Amino acid sequence: MISSSKKRYLFAIYELASDGKEVRCKDIAVSLKVKRPSVSKMLHFLAEDGLIDKEHYGTVHFTDLGICFGNQLYTNYLLLYAFFHENLHVSQENARRDAIVCLCELSEECVGKVSVVKSKTSS
Repeated sequence: MISSSKKRYLFAIYELASDGKEVRCKDIAVSLKVKRPSVSKMLHFLAEDGLIDKEHYGTVHFTDLGICFGNQLYTNYLLLYAFFHENLHVSQENARRDAIVCLCELSEECVGKVSVVKSKTSS
């Protein structure tokens, strides 16, 4: 199981790379509002888990496993965001923040149940 902090970093990397941009340690630090040494340490752990490849003082790239996990995280984020914003009428800003928090903290079981509720209310 991947920790909530690893999920948070993976989500940030996924979002930063979504436009085809190269992702650097400093970009991640700015996005997550953390210091670069913290990012460097976490990137080491993510690389050990086989989720990313990182060039020394270079860019970060997802492995195939990392892409699969990043896609799943982002899909779950979109589901949670839509549920909060459309079903609960939470503002876009709060829906985004809360979806990211939940994405990192909720169990897969709970996210799955939100998906079922969301699909029932969308019909």
